[in-house]
Amino acid sequence: MSDRDREPLDDSQEFDDVSPIDDAEVPREHRAAPEELAIEAEAQARAEADTGGAGDIASDVALTDREAVANDAALAGRRVERRDVVRWSARALAGVAAAALGFGAVLGAGALPDDARVRAEVPATQVQPASPLQSRVCAGPALRVGTADGENALAIAAIAEPSLVIGSLGGEVEQTALGVTGADDVSGGESIVQRNEASTLSAAQSLDIDVEGVRGFAASECAETSLDQWLVGGSTRTGRQTVLTIANASEVSASVDVTVYGPEGPIESVGSTGIAVAPGAEEVLDLAALAPGVSDAVVRVASVGAPVTAHLQQTTTRGLERGGFEIIDPVPALLTTVLPGVAVTESTGLETQPDYDDTASVLRVLSPQGGDVRVVFQASDGSTIESEGTLEAGRVTDFDLEELPVGTHAIRVESDAPVVAGARTVAVAGEGLDFDWVAGGQARSGASAIAVPPGPEATLHVVSSSDADQEITVAGETVRLPAGGVHEQQVPAGTVEVSGDDLILAIEYRSPSSVGGFTVSTQGRAASGVLVVH
Repeated sequence: MSDRDREPLDDSQEFDDVSPIDDAEVPREHRAAPEELAIEAEAQARAEADTGGAGDIASDVALTDREAVANDAALAGRRVERRDVVRWSARALAGVAAAALGFGAVLGAGALPDDARVRAEVPATQVQPASPLQSRVCAGPALRVGTADGENALAIAAIAEPSLVIGSLGGEVEQTALGVTGADDVSGGESIVQRNEASTLSAAQSLDIDVEGVRGFAASECAETSLDQWLVGGSTRTGRQTVLTIANASEVSASVDVTVYGPEGPIESVGSTGIAVAPGAEEVLDLAALAPGVSDAVVRVASVGAPVTAHLQQTTTRGLERGGFEIIDPVPALLTTVLPGVAVTESTGLETQPDYDDTASVLRVLSPQGGDVRVVFQASDGSTIESEGTLEAGRVTDFDLEELPVGTHAIRVESDAPVVAGARTVAVAGEGLDFDWVAGGQARSGASAIAVPPGPEATLHVVSSSDADQEITVAGETVRLPAGGVHEQQVPAGTVEVSGDDLILAIEYRSPSSVGGFTVSTQGRAASGVLVVH
């Protein structure tokens, strides 16, 4: 509401001039008339006479009301009229704004020739934090939800504890165990924090489990917290239990939404939104409670309030036969993702038997928006096979890898819309079955100590996404890596230092009856610093 819309309190608040302002009008200066000047001169002369010609202003108190009025009139006459000032100022501001808009429009339209434009570099500084802080949260122990007799479907029990290794090039490293909501006697994953060191923190765990109903090997990277993450793998069909863990290592509560995708698209479920995760706590959910009977799953975990870390734990049993155990790490949705060290083994024919179809190697891909996809399979000898297709939005698609040559492959998935991808590899032997989900990763640069937890025949896989040849360093040894090339070598448990540019790394483990591994994530934002614009 403007002043003109209000009811005046008295006559003094009414506007005495409502005439429109002419844009051509300029400020007018009042010129005193001769009569006004004469009155002022006469008043001044009388004042000087009364004070003996001294002109002492302090003693000038004998002016009559008429003389005071005359003085005020003369002084007011020499001022620019107030309405004129307001009008002129308004027009001046409007003119400046119009000129600025016009100038911006000219520059925006590219009307000026290149040699007439002024290009200014924005002053900015890449600032490294004085005390960089990085954090990771591990998957924790192998968990079983529900009792064997089925009497308590919500019971949570730890059935195997992990071996944890931390890779750090310096700084201060702290560990804290998270608690599991609803299970006071069960500890969750470890929260690991590194301070005063800019190089990437690495941490990973491994589990070799052999108990009633569960047998297998799993290795998992301790992941950064995130507000949005994807888990590619898992199944809730009969004989497969998939447990979702959501860890909140922050000091504030998080509210989490979980969406399960299957071959037919996202699955509607009750209780999958607004899941409260307390600070310093871990929530454990049986995925079958949200999406039962899904053979080929991809899970999205989105949080507000605080970032979280999510993992999937899958156990497979076929009747009385134990079919393996796996921990699935979170990944982001990317336009390009690379899966290092995907092993394609010779077919045994077991995958053709009833309920054994998931003992075959597959590539699982999901595009939330849908779009064209290009997949490149690169063997260890550098040979490649390419395939193209179109993904339907929100539908999980598995591609059989049995047509690929036996051996180790790096798989590159490219799309015109963000995608997530994972590859299932298997170990089939008389002494047991096992499986692993290889996660997609992205390139990283610099030097870091990669954590290598214990396990069978640990192998480092390196894929270059650089367009140029380079020399990388692995465990102190120089390795010549061609543009887009691959490299693999066995490494001992502990840590292995790797340095190079645009590298995707993975640690994989394999024995005749066990398989596991993880893809190494990229450097966190806290360590890479921020760009400050001055």
